[in-house]
Amino acid sequence: MHLHKINKVLICILLTYTVQYLTLPFPDLLAEEGVIFENPYKKTEKQTDVTQFTIYFTKKSHLIPKQDQVRLQSVADFLYRNRNFEILISAHAVEGKTNKENVLISEKRSLEVERFLLIHSVEPNQIRRLFYGNSKSPNLTKEHEALNRRVEILLQPIG
Repeated sequence: MHLHKINKVLICILLTYTVQYLTLPFPDLLAEEGVIFENPYKKTEKQTDVTQFTIYFTKKSHLIPKQDQVRLQSVADFLYRNRNFEILISAHAVEGKTNKENVLISEKRSLEVERFLLIHSVEPNQIRRLFYGNSKSPNLTKEHEALNRRVEILLQPIG
């Protein structure tokens, strides 16, 4: 009975955001399978490469969805082991009432991704952030609006 209770507590701890401080050894950079939107208005086939992917947010939110935290953890582990690589974070938003509000929402999203990476031992000089608001996101339909609530991630050699 006592061991079962400990297992439940351990599972709860492992599911929380803050436990990410503990890094497990990952032999290679791997990704969760998922749909990647290279063109935000057209789905492409599934990819497992974490060198380039997109995180989608709920309306007016800057909180990273749980499934994307797993992918970002793999990215953080890779960047920790490969100090000659950097991450480019490009954030977008279209749900604000003004352009200024859209820029603020996209900045918060980029800051949240940066904060996650810094917590997980990525060096500040490995992180580049851009936030566009809705300047690169034509908002034609409700579907487009959902796809524009995003942060694009790109890993590349520093140079």
